[in-house]
Amino acid sequence: MPSPDLPSEIKSDDLHSELADLRRQVEELRIAVQARDDFIAIAAHELRNPMTPILGLTELALKAARKADSPSSPRVTLLLERMQAAVQEFTKRATGLLDVSRIEAGNLRLEPSAVDLATIVVPIAQRYETQATRGGSPLELHVAEGVIATVDPLAFEQVVENLLSNALKFGIGQPVTLRLRTEEQSARLDVQDRGVGMQPEHQARIFERFEQVMTQHRSGGFGIGLWVASRLVAAMGGRIAVSSTLGAGSTFTVSLPLATLSSGSNPA
Repeated sequence: MPSPDLPSEIKSDDLHSELADLRRQVEELRIAVQARDDFIAIAAHELRNPMTPILGLTELALKAARKADSPSSPRVTLLLERMQAAVQEFTKRATGLLDVSRIEAGNLRLEPSAVDLATIVVPIAQRYETQATRGGSPLELHVAEGVIATVDPLAFEQVVENLLSNALKFGIGQPVTLRLRTEEQSARLDVQDRGVGMQPEHQARIFERFEQVMTQHRSGGFGIGLWVASRLVAAMGGRIAVSSTLGAGSTFTVSLPLATLSSGSNPA
């Protein structure tokens, strides 16, 4: 025999109670996520700040060691270069965590301007040249001048550094190529390695946060560099994509709208 229907007022009270519980749980989760993001931002800031003077002193010591005429100079130079690379990697990871917290909180602030992208790409390649050569992945540059796009210089610099450092990690002793050119109405940057490559299912989610491709080559890191790069590119009105073949390497492509220069304006 079917049970009688409950009075409508009882059903309504139960529904209101469940909704109140859900709202309370959502609010508790929101507070917990906010506390996590605040902690990440503070921790990343505190970890990154001491690295700036350390990196500056390391660069000064490295310049002195390269100029010194001493039998021990090559060994000292090598150790300082390794120290410099380690500090740069630590700083990059701390900066990545800080960017995650800013993006999640909606506090990412960009200052776009017309920039000749070669003035950013070439110096970055020069900074990574020693590291790339020692790792057996020499850099090949095909950089056109006069490729002017409207970007935030610091954000674009971070995108290039993330893509280049990623290519060097997975380059496996093969050359890494950077190409910058104009294509139709876009500025196009390709960063190509000839390393391990990726399977199609990995390519579909490589730009997700905390995503790392699992290979025999352990790269370390948090798996946020490509996610941050993709968000920065999107914030500058561009697109980022990857083309990869397992065992043959990967090419990351960034497309950004060309700047429209008014008469008398000059790119940075």
